[in-house]
Order: sequence, then C-alpha cells, then structure tokens
Amino acid sequence: MRKLRALAVLAALPVCASARPADVWEGRYAMELRVGSIARVPVMGAQRSVTRSLLLVDMERRAGRLVQRQRVCDVEIHSPRLRMTVPAAFVRALAPREYPASVRATERSYTADSGVDHVGYDPRLTGGPPPVDARSPGVVDSDGDGAPGATVHAHFPVVGRVRFFVAQRAHVVLHGRRTSDDRVEGDVEVRLLEQRTLGASNRMFARTLPLRPDPASSGFTMVRTRAAGCDELIRDARTIFAR
Repeated sequence: MRKLRALAVLAALPVCASARPADVWEGRYAMELRVGSIARVPVMGAQRSVTRSLLLVDMERRAGRLVQRQRVCDVEIHSPRLRMTVPAAFVRALAPREYPASVRATERSYTADSGVDHVGYDPRLTGGPPPVDARSPGVVDSDGDGAPGATVHAHFPVVGRVRFFVAQRAHVVLHGRRTSDDRVEGDVEVRLLEQRTLGASNRMFARTLPLRPDPASSGFTMVRTRAAGCDELIRDARTIFAR
C-alpha cells in the first residue's frame, strides 16, 4: 500500500515545461532564409529581389532556455530583371550569431529574434545607423577587398557588371511552426532594413536606392541535418529542402 501511494504521488508531480520543447527542438538544422525587398533602380524603376541565405543552425538548451547559434554559409540574390552576385569574401566576413529562441510545446510554434545585424560599418562609431558615404566615420572594409563597406556585384543590360560598396543594417524576427518532426517553416518579420551605397565602380550607380521590405516574398525553412559544415550544406541544399 505504501508503494502504491508513492507511485501516485510521483504521477501527480508536474513535468518541467521547459524540458519538453527543448527535447523536441534541440539539434542541428539547415536553414533557408528568404528576405524580399523592393528597390527603385535608375531607368529600370521598382525592382523586386529576394536575398536567399543558407545557414547552419545549432539549437541547444542552456539553463532551461533554448539558444540558437547560426553561421551563414552562402548568400544569393534573385531578381527577375537583374543578375546580382554576393562574393564569397562577403559571406566569410559575416560573424556567427547567437540569440535566444522561444517555443510553445502545445502549439509547436517557434519565435526567434536575431537582433540587429550590421554589415560594412561599426555601429559604435555611427551611433547605430549606416554611414552616409565612404568618408563617414565608422566605415570598415568588412570583406577585405580594399573597397569601403561590403561589395556586391550587379550585372546590368548594356552597362555590364557594376560593383556596389554598401553598408547595411537589418533586424529580422522568425515566426515559425513545426510541420513535421524534422521540419519548421514560417514567416520573416523584417523590423528594419537599411542599406547605404558608399560608392560604385560606375558613378551613375553611386547613389543610395530607396529600399523597402517585401513580406510577400519573405519566409524561412529549417530542416534537421547531419551536415558537418558549410560545404556539405551548399552541396546538398536542393535535397535537404525538397518536400
């Protein structure tokens, strides 16, 4: 009788709520992050594009909290009328990031606020916003190519390739839902998207273009993976994210 009483007491004890979602969510994931934007380009007018980033993400529990650690492996920019290239040096210069993630066990939902990301400049020297030009305080050659800021390439009809030297600030929040044991999909809330053109290889394009987020073409997919590193993730991306 005493043994039965003890078992009944144990069965009535509450299960730690923080352990349940962490057990389900912990592990390594491949993430495809899509951030859409609309820029007004001289002569061509409004141009839509989607920046597609491939990331390796590790989710782990620390002191009862879920922490997301990520590294960017590749970045591509897709646009119907423009061909744009993000050099490997740009990607290598992006530092790994770490931030808390929150999940609800009952709804299998997920939210992660990555915080503000800065590229091509030091926000401590500008007070936060991107610098206005290459001579402004805070500009850094983040990709080490000898040009101010970070360099991206664009290929225009007739004009050909143009190198843009940019500084940018962005803040995204992920809102997703586990659609299977190994897959998470959701929306990207773009809270901040600013980009300054610090210069260009063609003077006609050395200006900052009006830019705004495009929520309709933004989103993310996160899939469990055994990829050991970026090379493997990039090689197997199509297979990993296929439905």
